[in-house]
Amino acid sequence: MKKLLKLLPFLFLMPVTMVCSAEHKTQSKYESELHQATKQWVDTYNRNDWTALAKQFSEDAIMMPPNHPEVIGREAIAAWEAANETGFRIALKPEDIRVSGKLAIIRGRSCVFIPLSQEGVKDSIGIDVGKYIEVRERNANGEWLILKDIFNSDLPAGSPLASKCPTEISGQ
Repeated sequence: MKKLLKLLPFLFLMPVTMVCSAEHKTQSKYESELHQATKQWVDTYNRNDWTALAKQFSEDAIMMPPNHPEVIGREAIAAWEAANETGFRIALKPEDIRVSGKLAIIRGRSCVFIPLSQEGVKDSIGIDVGKYIEVRERNANGEWLILKDIFNSDLPAGSPLASKCPTEISGQ
């Protein structure tokens, strides 16, 4: 009986440990999928393929760009991107990924490479260093579509753009 009493705490913790271990494996699997979804988004953005980019959002997605009203729906997102970010490139670094069921929240850092038209300077860019939060939902096909996307700059309004993306974001 004494041996059984000594084992009782372990017997109680065993199912809890098994559940936590299964949740950790699921979280890790989804984190990997979400990193891949982010990479796909960046690659599509950097090609400036706004129609393909919009397909990575849900039909009723809401994008909240800085200094603009909300942009609602895939078509509106594609149109906004075409009007405001053609020629741009981006680097994203997800820093925190939280998954709960079929929803995920991603918080990360960004560098947006903005072409500048300067007389006598070819291929000049300015860099807007910032941050973002996405809410994604895993659909029946296993795709993590963006439901909500908000992003903004670290730079004060009206300040000059940076000349370099921090290595921790760009990886270079």
